[in-house]
Amino acid sequence: MKQIVRAVLVSSLFASSAALAQGVNMNIQVDEDGNPTSANIQVQGMDENGAGANVRVHGSTTTTTTTTTTRTRVRNGVKTEESFTETESGPAHARPMPPPPSEPAFRDCGTGRDPGCTMTRDGKYAMDGETWKGFYQSLKSQSNEISREEMAEKMLKRNYITAAQLGMLLDLFNNEITRLDVAKNAANHVVNPQHALGFSSKWRNSISAEEYTDLISEQQP
Repeated sequence: MKQIVRAVLVSSLFASSAALAQGVNMNIQVDEDGNPTSANIQVQGMDENGAGANVRVHGSTTTTTTTTTTRTRVRNGVKTEESFTETESGPAHARPMPPPPSEPAFRDCGTGRDPGCTMTRDGKYAMDGETWKGFYQSLKSQSNEISREEMAEKMLKRNYITAAQLGMLLDLFNNEITRLDVAKNAANHVVNPQHALGFSSKWRNSISAEEYTDLISEQQP
């Protein structure tokens, strides 16, 4: 934009100083918002010394502006031309990027003071309190563990949870093998997996506990 303004100013100053200006041609292009994106200006005429002058100026939103001035003089039947070229580079002015979504001052995830509630993973927050309570009660009311596991798996494909929510979810499964399968399905959707490492104590089987620890340690929120 700075280059376009400079180009217009240069041409305007020359046009006003030309005693016998013959014509000025201007072509300015704008974007969909009405902002100028480029300008092509041509001024033809005579300067104060009676010499012919032809000025071409091009400006755009790129970083370089080139100004070329050509003057023609005729003395004693001899025609001479002089050309002057000036190039200026500067930073381009791109449209500012929209700011990232601000972190909410407070979110309720239905788990009390939950540090994971204001964290994100893959740009998404964990389930809010109302969504979590509905999800948790639906699982809790399902008496069959296999059906409960399937419900949890489907829900976690579309939603994220905090470490605290994961702990409550794991407590709904009595079978340690099923509990580990649930942890595997949920691991990459936990927004703060570093806070879930302590849940390895939920397994009495040391092999399963170690497998859970390795699983959570590999997560990168």
